[in-house]
Order: sequence, then C-alpha cells, then structure tokens
Amino acid sequence: MTAKKLLGGLVQRPKYHQGKCVPDKEISNLLETTKLSLKLCDVDISAEFLSTYTDWIKSTKKNKIIELDRFEHINYAQGTTESFDKFYIKHHDKRFRIWKGEYAYHKIMFEAGNMNWSFLDDEDLQMGDAVIISIPFADSGNVYKYAETLEAAEKLNIPALVDCAWFGTCSDITFDLSYECIDQVVFSMSKVFPTTRHRIGIRFSNQKDGLDELNRVNFINNFSQHAGLMLLKKYSPDHIVEKYLSKQIDLCKELKVKPSQCVNLALGGDEWLPLNRGGIFNRLCLSDELVK
Repeated sequence: MTAKKLLGGLVQRPKYHQGKCVPDKEISNLLETTKLSLKLCDVDISAEFLSTYTDWIKSTKKNKIIELDRFEHINYAQGTTESFDKFYIKHHDKRFRIWKGEYAYHKIMFEAGNMNWSFLDDEDLQMGDAVIISIPFADSGNVYKYAETLEAAEKLNIPALVDCAWFGTCSDITFDLSYECIDQVVFSMSKVFPTTRHRIGIRFSNQKDGLDELNRVNFINNFSQHAGLMLLKKYSPDHIVEKYLSKQIDLCKELKVKPSQCVNLALGGDEWLPLNRGGIFNRLCLSDELVK
C-alpha cells in the first residue's frame, strides 16, 4: 500500500505505519483551547522551560535516568531534528554511523548532503566515525545495541549523539548517559504529545555551537515553549504509559504481536513485513488504535 497525499501537502500513511504520538483527546483539546497571545509569548521563559523540562525528564518513575546532570549546556531545540542538523555540521569531516531502522531523516540527509556514512549493521565502528543511536530504538521501541555501541565508541574516541525522542512513552528502560563519548543528548515532545507542528525539544551537550547562540539571543520559538511548559506542568513523563499500557497489551493480544517497551509500538512477525523500515524489526505504530 502506498501513502496518499492529502490537501495541504500532508501525507496519509498506511495503518500502523507512522511513528507518532497517541492522539489523546484530552491533551489535544487542551492545546486547541490554549490562547497564546503575542504579548504573552514575547516574554522570555526559556530558563523556566529548560529547567522544567529537565526536571520532568528526571522525574520519571517508570525508567531510570543516569547522569543527565553532567551536561553543562542545555538548549531549546525544534524537536530532535534541529539538533541532528547541528551534529551533522559539527562532525562533517567524519563518517556517520547508524543502525538500520533509525529515524529516516538521517539517511535522507546523508544522501542529500553527499555525506560519508554507512550502516553499523554492515561494518564495525572505526576511528573517524560519528555515531547516532536512539533509546528507545526508533525501529523497535526497545533497547537495541545501546551499551555495546557506546562502549565501542568510548574505546575509539568516537563522538555520539543519543536520541531519546520516544522518552515519555516508554517504561523499564535505563537511560545511561554516563559514557564520555556522548557528545549530545536530545529529547522531543512530539512522540508523547500531539505537538508535531509545535517543534518542541531540548538538547544537552558539553560544547557550544550555533544552537547555543540562537538560545542566547532568544532567537527561538516562545509560542512552542509556552505550549510545552503547560504540558510539562500538567502531565508526568509516565502519564501516557499509565493511561494506555493496558490498551496496548489488549490490542497486541488481538493482533497477535509483541508489545514494545514504548506503549505506542508493537513488533510483528513475517505477516507484518510490509511495515519493515529496513532493519530487522516489523514495527507497528498502535497510536491511532489506542484511542478507539
């Protein structure tokens, strides 16, 4: 089945195909009825946003966060994607490495930018590489080769970006950020809340780049920060898991698939091969079905 284009350039993907948040009606209604005036959003709330977002991440009871505080620089970012762009620029002279099934944007940008890159599935890490790895893994919603990848990067002095975009939908995962090779850690709200068009994210790093300068001069989206701050104060990082875990389990039994550690996702057998994203998993996104 191919995706069909809709008016306005949006794309309707096949059932279970897209990786997205649960379209929770309560949260959607809250966003739709929240008034964000120009006067309100002209006020700089960056410090409050960053502090609240950091505390929100660390407040999870269903996961374990290790050494997030060791990163000196914390910045607002437009989702995780803006941080990826900065990582590409910073390490443009290196060979980029990802596992098959990672966020499709990486492969698109590597090829469009004629960058040097290859899949980790095909060859071990080597000196001169730069690695991007997601936890939970974008292709499964579970932990996939996280420790062994970063341990290898540590030995070879390879910079790594850790993508935590699915944080807020997962449980029983240890986010070990203590590896010295980790150059940047990024989080986003769009897999947790219906904020895809708001572009709300946060980046932790130990070296400055252009994103720090944009934050310093407040050349950032205060509307999105206000919306994000409202959600951070109202809902815990475990809210989506607590609300939809039983529905995920019931739906997985009905579909005869395995629940992922991300409540939005599941993993299927060969009959779900059309949903394969290039890696070893056949990933289903359950988000739309969880609210029916």
